[in-house]
Parts: sequence; structure tokens; C-alpha cells
Amino acid sequence: MKKALILIENGSEELEFIAPVDILRRGGVKVDLVSANKNKEIQSSHGVKIIADKTIYDIENVLEYDAIIIPGGLPGATNLKDNNLAVDFFKTMSNNNKLVCAICASPIVLDEANITKDKNITCYPGFEKQITYKKYDDKAAVVIDKNVITGQGPTLSLLFGYEILNKLLGKETTDKVKKEMLLNVLKNNL
Repeated sequence: MKKALILIENGSEELEFIAPVDILRRGGVKVDLVSANKNKEIQSSHGVKIIADKTIYDIENVLEYDAIIIPGGLPGATNLKDNNLAVDFFKTMSNNNKLVCAICASPIVLDEANITKDKNITCYPGFEKQITYKKYDDKAAVVIDKNVITGQGPTLSLLFGYEILNKLLGKETTDKVKKEMLLNVLKNNL
């Protein structure tokens, strides 16, 4: 069974971690929602209290996961960028060719881990000024460059989650989850 770690912090954007958790679990991925501090309870960027499954200090070996994912939101993204253990988790995962995923403001954490310098990325408009990258795409909802997936922001959290699922479990599983979640109805109403 594939496993994913979603790292959250006080000030994380709730839609950007709830959508991937939901999509990945529907697809059959074991997902651990992990607080990046010593408390399992965090308060999201819009004041929603969330109870994580674990804290970062409960993770003995980050390499037991196939993917590590972080939401944006402020001050969540900056809290994660300033968290040395979180940055080390991303370095370790990237250095071992595991999937590293960041959306909205959180690619700044990937930059801190020295992951983005030779990658094509996207992020919330304006945060590209804080990131070293190969190419920034302000038109793409999600950008995939080898083992790095970046997304632009809250509305695109579903697409971000689907791309992570596709990378972990493939097109057939992803298409099934999209159908069950009525993505086709959404497309018809845009």
C-alpha cells in the first residue's frame, strides 16, 4: 500500500490539505496527517481546528512514505519553511527520489530544501519571487517535474490531489476517483 505524509502547521490553508487527504484516501493511499510541531491540534489559516494523526516527532523514518505533501496558507508556509526538521524531511525525500508536493505559498519550503532550483514549478502568484527555479508557469494549475509536484492555490487543490494520486497509483485509479467525486459535473458547470 502506498503511503503519503501531509505536513501541516498552524496557519496552513485547510482546503489545500483536506482535498489531497480526501482524494488520496478515496484512492486507497494510506495518508498520515502530521502536525509539524509538538501539538496534534493545529489551527488553520481560517481558524479551523484540526487534529492531526501524528506529530512530526512521531515519524521515525520519513522514507517509509512514498510522498510528502504540504499545503500553503499563511503563516503556515513560513512556519514550515522555518522548521528545520520539516525542511530535512523534504531534502531526504527528494534525495531518495520520493514524491515531494507543495501548493500555493509552500514551494518556499521546497526552495529552502534546495529542491526547486532546477525544476519547473508553479505557486501562488507573487511567491515565485521568493523561489529559485528553472521555469515558473503562472498559467498551469499544477506543474509536475520528475518527482516534484507544485500547485497554484486553494481552488486548484482538487487538481493537485488528483495529480498526486495519479503519480502514486496511476490513471485508472485516478479516473475512478474523479468519476466518484463528480469531476465531470464540475467541468460541465465551469
